[in-house]
Amino acid sequence: MKKRSFLKSLNDATEGFIYVVKHERNMRTHFLLGFLVLLLAIFLGADRLEFIILCAAITLVFLAEMFNTAIEETLDLLHSSTHRTVRIIKDISAGAVLVTTLNALIVGFFIFSPHWSQPVEWIGFKVRQGDWSITFAAFLVVVFFVISGKAFFRHGTPFHGGAVSGHAAIAFSVWTAILLTQNNVFVTGITFLLALLVAQSRLRAKIHSFWEVVAGAVIGFLVTALFFQVFR
Repeated sequence: MKKRSFLKSLNDATEGFIYVVKHERNMRTHFLLGFLVLLLAIFLGADRLEFIILCAAITLVFLAEMFNTAIEETLDLLHSSTHRTVRIIKDISAGAVLVTTLNALIVGFFIFSPHWSQPVEWIGFKVRQGDWSITFAAFLVVVFFVISGKAFFRHGTPFHGGAVSGHAAIAFSVWTAILLTQNNVFVTGITFLLALLVAQSRLRAKIHSFWEVVAGAVIGFLVTALFFQVFR
């Protein structure tokens, strides 16, 4: 059997995740809430340990939902869903999702509860303490838009093609963050040229159309600029 390249394996694995997001409403809900929770943690100034614990709790929910979907798909191939044993197995796997979700809620409660009494101005102050938090939050939103576009437009693979060029989106998001945080014209100019080269490479390889690359660049620029405009 021919060995697959690392990129091919990574692409297939991401396709599996996106498949669950596409076809399972609960997974779409978990994905959106997990994304919002991580953004909230950044805005509230959660420390490194709290952020790691939140990531672990969210990951457990994702894994449980993915295994639940895999089990259901396998059982549907073998037996009718009305089969008693099949029903029990599906209920158990769904129960695993419920347990991990309750665990995530408890973790979130204990991490976020100390911040609930703080005013909105305090949240804004914590965000303004460092440009890295704004940049990271912007990157998360850019990646979220790119993955959502690939999942819901059902066009392209996670790392190849799609309605929006993820490479262009990230490249121009990086350039925008540097543009808004650095006063060095040389660094800003070089970063812009690198972003253009990334975008041009997608066109030369015929992975994206011109407008797909433009869409990625616009999303990367606008999302990052908006975050810096609001929170800096």
